[in-house]
Amino acid sequence: MSLPRGSAARTAAMAAPAWPTLRWRQQFPGHEPELSRLRRWLESVLPACPARDDLLLVAVELAANAIAHTASGQGGAFVTDLTWHHATVRITVADGGAAGEPHLVDDPMAEHGRGLHLVRQLSVRMGVAGDARGRLVWADIGWSGPRLSSPSIAAGQAELARHTGFVTWFGHSTLQWWALARRPGMAGLLAAPSASALAELLDRWRA
Repeated sequence: MSLPRGSAARTAAMAAPAWPTLRWRQQFPGHEPELSRLRRWLESVLPACPARDDLLLVAVELAANAIAHTASGQGGAFVTDLTWHHATVRITVADGGAAGEPHLVDDPMAEHGRGLHLVRQLSVRMGVAGDARGRLVWADIGWSGPRLSSPSIAAGQAELARHTGFVTWFGHSTLQWWALARRPGMAGLLAAPSASALAELLDRWRA
């Protein structure tokens, strides 16, 4: 007799070795076209495997709900966190807040709410916290794919080394790359989710 999917993932989590937790974060404007950019970002972080396919579906559903039903879709933004705990990967979407909680709809003819059934089916567990001032909606996906790697800070520093005259660093609390950019009569603090993205910003700043 096979165990339910959630039970199998929990058993794997208890038997898993103590790998370090890894975390990535990215902010997106609250517009529907950003869902494609969210997918591309997650694909750049996660290796291809069936578990990644599940996570992409869940992430896009949670982000789409944030855009459609919260203040994030009314000129705001949403933040996506990805946390790897070896046996599970947690996807969290922080939105701009809404009255009431996301809820499942059992009516197959309903216009909204059916997507959360998909989230529940693909995840080990899910939850929500917050209110009209801001919410966190999260789901844990059982991970059976390759081990993930943290951002290579050394490689990023090497990539940014050609940008002489700029002070650059990786922010461990923000999980973003930063640069202090100066030119005559102007200075600014730039941030990007990767060293290559920051390099592009610095190239445009020079131009």
